[in-house]
Amino acid sequence: MEVSSSRSDILLAAKQILISQIICGAIYLPYVVMSSDLLGIESALIGMAIAVIPSMMGMITATFKVKLKKDSSISELIRVTRTVKLVYTVVMFILAFRFMALSNVIMLSAYGMTFLGCFLTPILNKPQFRMT
Repeated sequence: MEVSSSRSDILLAAKQILISQIICGAIYLPYVVMSSDLLGIESALIGMAIAVIPSMMGMITATFKVKLKKDSSISELIRVTRTVKLVYTVVMFILAFRFMALSNVIMLSAYGMTFLGCFLTPILNKPQFRMT
């Protein structure tokens, strides 16, 4: 496995996932803006951030792992990405629930809609829907 090729593939996947998540979050955000107050909008933005930031942290960790250990297997990179993503997601939810006065329902629904972008990335990345 070539290091520069692996790193560029991981960064391309991260870019596609980020774009998909932003699209899904942007679809949900106008509904919150029209139907909620400032607290709801803030809650939705925090929920979107909690969905996006851990995904990117996991991908960045995978690129560093490839850079440090050139013969990393794909299953090892997936495990590292999932672990980092899970840990950061849990920590961010704990911090949000504990220290911020937010609308939990709106925050969780925004998180869910934005996280849906991870699953829609293969669909949105078809040639007829190409985002990049």
